[in-house]
Amino acid sequence: MWGIALLVFREVLEAALIVTIVAAATRGVQARGWFIGGGIVLGVVGALLVATFAGGIADMASGMGQEVFNAGVLLAAVLMIGWHVVWMSGHARELAQHMKQVGSAVRTGASSLTMLLAVVALAVLR
Repeated sequence: MWGIALLVFREVLEAALIVTIVAAATRGVQARGWFIGGGIVLGVVGALLVATFAGGIADMASGMGQEVFNAGVLLAAVLMIGWHVVWMSGHARELAQHMKQVGSAVRTGASSLTMLLAVVALAVLR
């Protein structure tokens, strides 16, 4: 239980970091709050849909299949977290710079606010 709580806490912090970078990079853009908020809502709804379907898969694998399914999910989570730590150690600065570029493109009008919504939604969904 604590492992799941720690994983969720870390993911929420990472999503908050990305949302904060996007919000700071688009300071002064009219209606950015609506698009950032919409992206957060879409990301949460998407995550809830994924969680709903994961429960259905777990129900189909009752008995011994449930234990195999749980072990597979835990193994996948460990592999994903391990890869993420290695990847983020080398790409964190690049990610922050890219988010600033997206914000600058939206601010100058080179990109639409829909791009802002998509970036935030994907960050929260992940």
